[in-house]
Amino acid sequence: MSTTVPTNVPPWHHGRLDRRSASPSAVALLILTVSLGAHVHRPASLVAQQKAESPRWSAPPLKFASSLRVGTAGVTKDGSGRPIDVGARISLERGLDALAKDDSGQPVQIVFLGETHTDETTHRFELAAFEGLCERSGNRVVLSLEMFDRDVQPVLDDYLAGKIDEAAFLEQSRPWNNYRSAYRPLVEAAKRRGLPVIAANFPRGLRRQVMMRGKEGWESVQSTSPLLVPKKLLPHSRFYWKRVDNAIRGHLAMMQLPDDPAERLLSTQSLWDNTMAESCLDALEKHPGWTVLHVNGGFHSAYHDGTVRQVKLRSPETVVRTVAIVPTGNPATAELRGKPPADIVAFVEARAEDEHEGKWTVVVTRGMKYRLHLPDSKQSAGADRWPLLLWLGDDGLASQDGMAYWKSALGEQVAIAVLEPTYREEAPDLSAGGRWFWPDSFSADVGTALESTERIWGYLLRHYPIDPQRVVLAGHGTGATLVAAAALQTDRMRLHAVAIEPKRYTKLRDLPLPIPELWGDDEPPPRRLTVLSTEPSAPWWQKELKDYAAQSHLVSKLVKLTGDPWQQALLRQETLTTALGLEAKPKQDLTTGRKRFLPLPRTATPRARHWLQVQALRASRAHRTLVAVVPEGTSIDSGEPIELPVTAGQFAAPGRLPRCPGPFGGTTIVVLERGTPEDAVNEWVELEQHDPVAAHSRFHRLRIASSDPMSQRYLPKVLEKLAEKRRRNVLIVPATFAAD
Repeated sequence: MSTTVPTNVPPWHHGRLDRRSASPSAVALLILTVSLGAHVHRPASLVAQQKAESPRWSAPPLKFASSLRVGTAGVTKDGSGRPIDVGARISLERGLDALAKDDSGQPVQIVFLGETHTDETTHRFELAAFEGLCERSGNRVVLSLEMFDRDVQPVLDDYLAGKIDEAAFLEQSRPWNNYRSAYRPLVEAAKRRGLPVIAANFPRGLRRQVMMRGKEGWESVQSTSPLLVPKKLLPHSRFYWKRVDNAIRGHLAMMQLPDDPAERLLSTQSLWDNTMAESCLDALEKHPGWTVLHVNGGFHSAYHDGTVRQVKLRSPETVVRTVAIVPTGNPATAELRGKPPADIVAFVEARAEDEHEGKWTVVVTRGMKYRLHLPDSKQSAGADRWPLLLWLGDDGLASQDGMAYWKSALGEQVAIAVLEPTYREEAPDLSAGGRWFWPDSFSADVGTALESTERIWGYLLRHYPIDPQRVVLAGHGTGATLVAAAALQTDRMRLHAVAIEPKRYTKLRDLPLPIPELWGDDEPPPRRLTVLSTEPSAPWWQKELKDYAAQSHLVSKLVKLTGDPWQQALLRQETLTTALGLEAKPKQDLTTGRKRFLPLPRTATPRARHWLQVQALRASRAHRTLVAVVPEGTSIDSGEPIELPVTAGQFAAPGRLPRCPGPFGGTTIVVLERGTPEDAVNEWVELEQHDPVAAHSRFHRLRIASSDPMSQRYLPKVLEKLAEKRRRNVLIVPATFAAD
């Protein structure tokens, strides 16, 4: 790909790809309803005609798969000549009209299409724009492409003239990997119409010379290849470089770009923009009265900057129109927020993507699940509106884990929504845990989590008495890392975000910061971010939060967690309570009495750690003192450990023991540790005889086993007996704390 700088995440990012929630049954019902309705209302002849014209594998018509909005002041009237406001929707036909002629009727000379390189519907829109301009201009359109370098222009010309076949053209022109599905339709359309195509970019071989030798290399390529490089290099604005630096902020130190824009003249970004601008103007000079349609990565033409600005510097009178093509899950409901990036913003359906790094992509709908707890109306009587806690747990946990903790911690004071992690994976304890992101898809995973959080927030505020002034987004571990990203990027939610001991957080530097200059009149609502971090991570977060405050106007605070486990527990509790606007408990109620703690083994799984926190919370109430979870080997001045025995009596009630999953039931096997006292074994055997699992469901049963090879209840023996009875569906549960 030619554009190494990713598109900044601007305030209009709600055109981003959203993976909408839709259950299979809902989708099936929708398909059935639509198809039945279509059959009733359309004549049979029309149905047959449309089937013939649109095979089953066809994508939806572009007018249904795109939605155009008026961006900057380039379009001021609708199709009837009436004034139109920024953000208003216009038809595809009106959009093409506006690209052909401005509101005064003067022909547009250069049209920039800013694309996402691999999106299928984007390429369909580009082809429609090319064909539409050809029809409106009497076939007087020059197609200009970032995707070909200037040195392959003779090969491109020979192919368009029919002097060489396509195989020879592709062999000699260095096409992009996705040429066949992305840019071939444009080139072939130009060939059919007998129209020129411009290879607009700086040749990569010459660019390597400039990168390696600097000014000397530039002077060399100017001398040896004057027709392949720009006649002159003009500097970009400081704001353009601010966007570039922001987009690559995590790698800025490695890039070692100078601060002065004039000193960046020989950078790759500058060479590309200068060359493409000059190529477009050269094409206009060669074809006076024609329109040049230039296709480039969205960053090059966003906000009339980059290549567009380079055109204007060279030829201020040139009439230019820009289009930002933004893939999104639902073009009809996508919003244009903040400063518009182009004269026209075309939201297009994110349906499929071309090859990128050896993989192709199709976009499908997926429901993102969460658990919801609403306060008991009787216990919360007198409260007009509830605070809302949106919680993202650590990797290895599921939503039920987070809900168990926060229901116990906050009781009936707060509405609680706990998000299920994006990815389901087997945890170290062999249970079904979760994972929020992968390193190679971090940016997309952040977008998914943010979109999910915003939709949950919106749904709850629409249907329940939630106080919009008291919304807290909080998380722990990797969930906390996504909380920090969401606080930075949301332009919808007014919230206080609390990130507790974030993990795997350095990937946040790969995310560009929202730039206030691009907010326009849509400044985001007030947001606060509090990060609770231990000492080793604190310096990193100090610098990161400083960047947030300087560039994104996000109010942030770093709270350093001390080495004292009781103080850490107190800080976590107080921070969340304060953020939710709840009345804080008197400290003396939490810290009086003997110090007690639950020991955390070094080998503890994330779930064991979490459930120790749950038990510590409950023990704090039982002992009327703050109970901490203390990692094994931690040096503490004093404290009394609390034991958490697992006894048969705790599971006598139906529903306490887990049932074996499966459509026809199964057997739950509780495995006792070797060395379990005889009286405890007898209690478990008695529990088996009463069988609370069978009492809960007649399709399930309980068996007690042992991990002692000398026992008659040794697990393999129990399994063998069950197999003899053809009972092979079993759930094996160790009789240990926080077992899966």
